[in-house]
Amino acid sequence: MFEQYLGEQVNPYTKERYILQYHHLNELQAIQIDASLTAPDLIWLLQQTGDEILDYRQAVTYLMECKQIIAPGGNHAFVGFDYYFPQIMRFLALAKTK
Repeated sequence: MFEQYLGEQVNPYTKERYILQYHHLNELQAIQIDASLTAPDLIWLLQQTGDEILDYRQAVTYLMECKQIIAPGGNHAFVGFDYYFPQIMRFLALAKTK
């Protein structure tokens, strides 16, 4: 999955350069958790299809038992997050429901 990123990369935030090597991929694979979700009702996926960091389709598949909103476009920062804030507050039981 990450093979396409092998070689020199640049951190988009710090502009630091680094080299992604095969042993890094092996280290990631070694810590991967292949577990099923025990409480999918406690998870809400808010994802945008334009996420430049994560493939939204993988999240949709992995979290298929969870509540989901998949918005077109956007990016990894989730453009328009504030629109969903009242719903998020209700989901987290931090606001009174009407």
